[in-house]
Amino acid sequence: MIDEMNRTIEAAFERRRCIQLNCIRIGFIGAGRVGVSLGKYLKEKGMNISGYYSQSPDSAKSAAEFTNTTHFKSLQEVIASSDMLLFTVPDNAISKVWEEAKPYVSNKIIGHCSGLHSSKIFSDSGSNENYAYSIHPLSAVSSKESSWKEFPNILFTLEGDEKYLTKIEEMFRRMGNRTRIISADNKIKYHAAAALSSNYMTALFYMAQELFVQCGFDEKEATEELYVLAKGNLENILKMGCVKALTGPLERNDMETVKSHIECLEPKMRTVYQSNADYLIEVASKKHPDRDYTSMRQICEKSYI
Repeated sequence: MIDEMNRTIEAAFERRRCIQLNCIRIGFIGAGRVGVSLGKYLKEKGMNISGYYSQSPDSAKSAAEFTNTTHFKSLQEVIASSDMLLFTVPDNAISKVWEEAKPYVSNKIIGHCSGLHSSKIFSDSGSNENYAYSIHPLSAVSSKESSWKEFPNILFTLEGDEKYLTKIEEMFRRMGNRTRIISADNKIKYHAAAALSSNYMTALFYMAQELFVQCGFDEKEATEELYVLAKGNLENILKMGCVKALTGPLERNDMETVKSHIECLEPKMRTVYQSNADYLIEVASKKHPDRDYTSMRQICEKSYI
């Protein structure tokens, strides 16, 4: 029975026509934003989504209705109905849910969508001829209903057992996605980079927005005007790289302006400004290797309390 199932999965991945005709049945354990968005995206791309199971029956039912798939009432049902299982539960729940599912999972492709964890979180996955993967969409998934529409333009980062790794990569590439295979050892560093460029950028934008509001802008106007500024900078980074794109008083070594900035900020913002300045000086030094930023560094390290 196991050999027969293995041959079915092998054949489905080997033959492009078979992938297009939905031979691989993909089931979701967890019906949050990522699970629903990825399921909808895969369904729209012609993949065979068997359906959803969740500890919240209402969530699973809603996900199934949105993706026009099946609402499973138990772990055993979704496992039996799927060749590939994606554990789209919160990061801190993956291990627990896997332990609950493991007794019923045999000769399956299993995966999760965490940016933080590697496939190693599926303990003893190989003992029952299972093959484990992490499949992470590099995207800020904020909505069950609409985030899937952004998936054609995003990178999927993959890691896991060599058995099907390149075939899963090929599956996403055929859907038009960029892919990158990384090592399990680099997953945490990769996730930290993603958080810095997305979540932490939000914190900086929020700080700037607060300062604009203090200057008399309403929140909507502050958001719109700062967005134009930030978008222009991101476009320059994409075109020229961080070093060449860097502008502003710190890059110009305008110490009086930077000092004025630091002095006008309340303590929490001041700390963030100064800690970011340390990295900006590093970037500025690469742009102007002959320029002496020693005094600027001292200003940015100085305590103003």
